[in-house]
Amino acid sequence: MTEHLNSVRGCIFCDVIKGRSPSHRIYEDEYVVAFISLEGHPLIVPKAHFEGVFDLDESHAAAIMKAAVRVARATKSAMSCDGINLLQANGAAAGQDVFHFHLHIKPRFTDDEVIMKWNTKTIEDETRGKRAREIAQHLSTSP
Repeated sequence: MTEHLNSVRGCIFCDVIKGRSPSHRIYEDEYVVAFISLEGHPLIVPKAHFEGVFDLDESHAAAIMKAAVRVARATKSAMSCDGINLLQANGAAAGQDVFHFHLHIKPRFTDDEVIMKWNTKTIEDETRGKRAREIAQHLSTSP
């Protein structure tokens, strides 16, 4: 993205980062801001505008994960939750609704009625091998 180093007009997360929209910040460093989502769980958001994971550079990706570990540990302690889901969606087909990369730190409790479901049917080994070769080939040709 050509504008990834600046905020993007109309982006709610850029407005939060720049202090133009109110938020409950819990963590901030050179690369990221973490704040409480409207649903009540932490979000980790890069300060630079990246639409999704496909646009992130390595320094921002590393900073996001470093912050996620720190915020997840603090969330588990503060909320006495039984577990944590790290959730992140890319593209409308995956359920992304704010097109500024963000990572949800979702506290989980035994029997909390949160449902995360996708088809877990095992596919044939030949198909898995073909997929592995295709992805590996693209890994060798991409940065």
